[in-house]
Amino acid sequence: IRKYVAIVSLEQRQRYKDDFNAEYEEYRNSHSVIDKTTKKYRQFQEQWKSLTPGSEAYQVKKDKTMKTVLQHSSVL
Repeated sequence: IRKYVAIVSLEQRQRYKDDFNAEYEEYRNSHSVIDKTTKKYRQFQEQWKSLTPGSEAYQVKKDKTMKTVLQHSSVL
């Protein structure tokens, strides 16, 4: 679906520019949230590699991870 047609006037160009600028901040905020979440999951993944399945440390990390996942899924 094409939202925009060819720009034929300065006024039309300005409207498109205003639309873009109005939505760009929301995009950047969403991107920031996704980036932070991705970094957290990468950290979790690295930490998991050092744990022995079934150990107490493993279970504690699993519980913390599930809590974090549930918190983030409620935000989305």
